[in-house]
Amino acid sequence: MHDQRKYSIPVYHLAILVLLWLGIHILLVHQYGLRNLHDAASYVRRADYLLIHGSMEDSQDIFYAVPVGLIALFRWLFPGQLVPFLFFQSIVSVLAAIALYRAGSKLFNNTLAGLATGVIFLSGWDTIQWNTTTMTESLACSVICFILYRLTCFRGSAKDYAWIITLLIINFFTRPTGVVIIVGTLAFLLHYYRHDIRRNYRVMMIGIPCLLILAYWSADQMFTRWDFTDQYRRGNIVTYMDVIEGGTLYRSEMRLDTAGIVLTGQEPSVWKIVAFVINNPAHFVKAACLKVYYLMTGIRPYYSTLHNVYILIWLALMYTLYYIGWRNTPKSSVRFFTMAVVILNCCLIGISTVDWDNRFYIPMQPGIVLLAGGGVAYGIGRFKTFHVSGNSQ
Repeated sequence: MHDQRKYSIPVYHLAILVLLWLGIHILLVHQYGLRNLHDAASYVRRADYLLIHGSMEDSQDIFYAVPVGLIALFRWLFPGQLVPFLFFQSIVSVLAAIALYRAGSKLFNNTLAGLATGVIFLSGWDTIQWNTTTMTESLACSVICFILYRLTCFRGSAKDYAWIITLLIINFFTRPTGVVIIVGTLAFLLHYYRHDIRRNYRVMMIGIPCLLILAYWSADQMFTRWDFTDQYRRGNIVTYMDVIEGGTLYRSEMRLDTAGIVLTGQEPSVWKIVAFVINNPAHFVKAACLKVYYLMTGIRPYYSTLHNVYILIWLALMYTLYYIGWRNTPKSSVRFFTMAVVILNCCLIGISTVDWDNRFYIPMQPGIVLLAGGGVAYGIGRFKTFHVSGNSQ
């Protein structure tokens, strides 16, 4: 049995993370206050409906049951108030940072990697800012951090499976994009048990078709509820850019010319997506590449130049550190999880649309941060070794 104390957090590291968390949230409240965003107001409305009627306003709200239920709970405990819920999800975020700390420490066998992971996570302004809004992104991101911690501790016990399944269910009913994390976890398990699978061909012959059928069924259920071709028909790169045409935020470069697009009359489904791609390959490829580009870079034409430069530098540094961490992590199953999440998330954005504020980046962020923390520790270790060897000469 491994010693859990080895991966516990030293008091001074805990103090650094808590003080950083506190300072960043003071800045967030000072900078933004309580933001009454359109989506935030809709979640509050859904929660109030649940309180009054005892049921969801819309059947699709089940995919947001966790945050809507929690907002309703806090609105019941503190009538008319939003601050208690925001305080709760902010507390959860610091616990998530501690979970990432422990995951990084264990994965790289180095508490410096854990500290770097926690600091990077809390410093990611474009992600941590969602703690002060009544939306789903903050809780979804925190649950992914807890899942990553359980994966780094995974030994195949019943307790491990109980934790992971519970967290995956919570994540799925926090945001529908939880399906990305489910696929990432499957990739982790397939790699973790790869030697057993190779030795047992029956598992492969039965398991692979079952996974493919499950994947198709899940995709078809998602595409039946959300028509992802709608934004393609409108020529939108960013969601609903066509709606604000003529407004101050409108950018023509965030839309494509839709002349000549061939449309099908099918009901929303997997095959409607396939038919659209077959009938409009050039339009699809160009739009998909632009969406993935904006997702991975984080920039937008309507952002300030300063913000775009900042986010480009930040993400370029993250990807560099992630690559270093990827190359040097001793537990390769975790990196398969992160890569599966990145690839699938990019595919989903490619066939749908990228968001105004890059919220769709969040499913990938904890995994990238985890390996980036290991990249920091490796870089510092190499520098120390080089410095010591240089002095000894």
